[in-house]
Amino acid sequence: MLTLILKLATYALGVVATTILPSFVWGHWRDMFSPFAYPFHEGLYQTYGRVARVYGLFGNIQLVISDPKACSNIFVKDQAIFEETRGFLDVNMQAFGPALISTQGAHHRQQRKLLNPVFNIVHMRYMIPIFHRVTRQLRGILDSIAKDGPQEVDISDWMGNLALELIGLAGLGYNFGTLDGRIDEFSEAFKAYLPAISSFAVYRYGVFPYIYKIFPSWLLKSAGRSLPWKRLNRLMDLVEIMHTSARRIYETKKELLKQGDGATVEQIERGKDILSVLMQANTRASEEDRLSEEEVLAQMTDEITEACKDNGELSHDELVSLPYLDAVCRETLRLYAPAPGVFRTTRGNALLPLSTPIHDRDGREIRELFIPDNTDIYVHIYNLNRDPLIWGPDATEWKPERWLSPLPESVAEAKIQGIYSNTMTFIGGPRSCIGFKFSQLEMSE
Repeated sequence: MLTLILKLATYALGVVATTILPSFVWGHWRDMFSPFAYPFHEGLYQTYGRVARVYGLFGNIQLVISDPKACSNIFVKDQAIFEETRGFLDVNMQAFGPALISTQGAHHRQQRKLLNPVFNIVHMRYMIPIFHRVTRQLRGILDSIAKDGPQEVDISDWMGNLALELIGLAGLGYNFGTLDGRIDEFSEAFKAYLPAISSFAVYRYGVFPYIYKIFPSWLLKSAGRSLPWKRLNRLMDLVEIMHTSARRIYETKKELLKQGDGATVEQIERGKDILSVLMQANTRASEEDRLSEEEVLAQMTDEITEACKDNGELSHDELVSLPYLDAVCRETLRLYAPAPGVFRTTRGNALLPLSTPIHDRDGREIRELFIPDNTDIYVHIYNLNRDPLIWGPDATEWKPERWLSPLPESVAEAKIQGIYSNTMTFIGGPRSCIGFKFSQLEMSE
C-alpha cells in the first residue's frame, strides 16, 4: 500500500509541467521572492497555465496553483487538509505571539469568534469620523506644502503615515503622531517590520521550520542576539519594540477598566477603537471563549502589521454607495492584491479538482491532482486575479469601468469562493482576512 501511494505521489507531481531547476540549493525561491519577481510569476502562467511545478530549497518539489476550483477547495472545502506552513506559523508566533495568523484549529476558531463582531459593518460605521479627521489633516498638510506653487511630494511616504495613523486611532485608540512630524518608535518599528521580514522570505519558509522543531524558543532568541547578523538583530529589535509598546498601551487601557468609576472607565466604554471594543467583549465573554492577555496583545501587533500592507463629509453608507469610487477600489484590489500569493501545506493525501484540465506527458487529460501529504503549494492570488480566462483579454489592464456594467459570464462560472468581489485578494474560508472591511473603508476614504 505504501509503495502504491509513493508511486501515485511521484506520478501526481511528475505530470505537472515544470521549469528547469536553476539551483539545487535555492531552487526557484530566489526568483519567486525577489523584489522584482513579477515577470517570473507572470511567465509561469503564460508558459504553464494554472498549475506549474517549481522547486524549493534542496530540490523540494512544490506546486504553484491559480486554478479557481482548486483554490476554492484549498481555502474552503478542504481547508483542514491544506493548512498554513509551519514556517509561516512559527515565525508569526515568534514575532506576535498567539495571534490569528499564528494559531490553528480550535484555538484559531476561538479567537475569531471573539474578534468577528469587532470587524462587522455596524462597528465600522463608528470609524468614519476618525477617518474623516485624519484625512482632512493630511489634506491640510499637502495644501500647505503646495501653497507657494507646485512641489514634488513623496506621496507614498505620506500614504504610509496616513495608514499608520488610521490604524493607530481606529484600531488602538492610540495617536502615533506620524502626521504631526512626531517620531514614535512604535510607528517606526511597524513601518520597518514588513521590509525587514520580507528580506528573510527564503529562510522563513525553508530554514526556520526545521530550526523551530529542534530548539526551544528561548534558546533561539538568545542565539539570534549573539549572532553577528545585522539584519536578524535589527528584526529582533523591531519585534521587541512592537511587543513592549503594545503591552504599554494595553496595560493603560486595562488599568482604566479596572478602576471601574467615572471618567476613566467612560473613556474605554465610549472608545470605538477596535482594542477598546475587543477588551470590553473579552471581559463579557465566557471563560472558555476569553482570550489571554498575550493573545490580546498579539492581535494588536498583528492587526497593525496587516493594515500596513494596504495603504464635505460622507456617512459610511454614503461612502460605500459611490459607484465609481467602489469600482476604483475593486479594480485596484483585483490587480494589486497586498499579498501576491500564500503558501499552504497538505496535512494528508488529497485529491484536488481542477477547473481547467492539464495533460500529462502522454497527452492524457487530468482533471484531478493527487497531492501527497506534506506537499507545499503556493496559491497564486496575483495570477488568479489576472486570469484572462476569467476576466477577459484585458485582464491585466486597470479598468474600473468593468465594474460599472455586468461582468463577463466567465467570472460567475469560475465560482471563486473568495470573500471579496469574485477575487482571492483577501482569500476565503475560515482563514480569510478578518479586517478586509476595515481595509476597504480605509481605501475608500
